Amino acid sequence: MATEHLPVMLQETLAALDLGPEDVVVDATFGGGGHARGILEKLGDGGRLVAVDRDPEAAGRTSEFLRDPRFDFVSGAYDLVLRAMADEGRRVDAILFDLGLSSFQIDEPGRGFSYVREGPLDMRMDTSSGYSAAEFLNTVDAGELALVLSEYGDVPRGEARRVAREVVRRRPLRVTTDLYDAVRAAVGWKERGGNPAKRVFQAVRVRVNDELGGLGRALEASERLLSPGGRLVAITFHSGEDRLVKRFISGREGRCVCPPELPVCVCGARPVFRRGIVQKPSKRELEENPRSASARLRSAIKTAEPPEDGG
Repeated sequence: MATEHLPVMLQETLAALDLGPEDVVVDATFGGGGHARGILEKLGDGGRLVAVDRDPEAAGRTSEFLRDPRFDFVSGAYDLVLRAMADEGRRVDAILFDLGLSSFQIDEPGRGFSYVREGPLDMRMDTSSGYSAAEFLNTVDAGELALVLSEYGDVPRGEARRVAREVVRRRPLRVTTDLYDAVRAAVGWKERGGNPAKRVFQAVRVRVNDELGGLGRALEASERLLSPGGRLVAITFHSGEDRLVKRFISGREGRCVCPPELPVCVCGARPVFRRGIVQKPSKRELEENPRSASARLRSAIKTAEPPEDGG
């Protein structure tokens, strides 16, 4: 049974969203509904919240919200949903991405996300589509797997190669403990730095769900969907996500690249976003919710429409 879901950095998120009573908001990662509940408390009667989640089980957690006429739920991958909204010409005032797993997903052994409880080696956000973690691990070659572990899980390269070789040696893997045992056999246990299986499971999950590809596409849709003055807020939980969000925002700040000897800008630089501050969980939150330790909040305000060609 899942533990209580605690929304990460709730007050910091609401401050960054800077909601007005009539705003239209997208919660692109509904999860357990913690942020959605806080958003609705900030909106007035004329506001609206569109919640999105690709996890079919998330729809079952919306019953209390659906009684609120300001709330809509869309089941689907957020990159596809946001792109569809933008293609329809819709506009919103704020978009939130909370990119971590919810407690409901982590604590349910049957989903295969947990490295401390045995369950089917699945890890798909939507089990009705795509391939499972077992299918990926039982067919990928050792070299590609090592790259996945390094790039998506920040696993040191030497450890990644050892884990990859051990996974290949132990095939077929069927349950989560098969992968956990392969990690322990390959790299043992560290007194410092936490359980090495955590990063391996993270990397496999990110690869199976194409999380970074989906995030990149969703961010591109967001800059079309947001109205000028709209706020983009993203809570990340590992370096790959954080780098992607950081580069997306910085690449749209419109920095002039003209030679310094030119008296005026001729390169046409125009900022699409203005970045906000980077925030981490408070000491109190870390004590109350240790799972928030790796969280980073980045935000930006849309200042202009992006170029028509998307460049």
